[in-house]
Amino acid sequence: MKIRTYAAVALLLTAALSAALPAATRAIAEECGVRDDGRLYCRNTPDIVLSADAVPNADDTGVLKSDFSWFQCWVDGYPHAGGNNIWYLTKGDEAVAPYRGWGFLAANHLATAQDPAPGLRECAKADYDLI
Repeated sequence: MKIRTYAAVALLLTAALSAALPAATRAIAEECGVRDDGRLYCRNTPDIVLSADAVPNADDTGVLKSDFSWFQCWVDGYPHAGGNNIWYLTKGDEAVAPYRGWGFLAANHLATAQDPAPGLRECAKADYDLI
């Protein structure tokens, strides 16, 4: 009898945890904001190429494979399909030689509610040196 009771409790706990984990994962994926480290964490278009500058047809510097990433800062760049001219700097999951993987992504590829994202700093010259 005790074995059946323990098995039932284990089954209920497993079901409860299984239901809770997708909700927690969804909450993280839906987040889009600046954290204590000063970076913006946000959903983004996956498998997208990063650019050496905030303009179309700039050199490809890296590829952002994931659909949830961090972004270091923002710049005013060339207008894009998102209806503004904000671009975000991040480090891609893969580098395109001879670059180190850092590059810009147009704001229309992020799930931001406002651009530039409130609380994220504007890029400085030192940020460009990362590219």
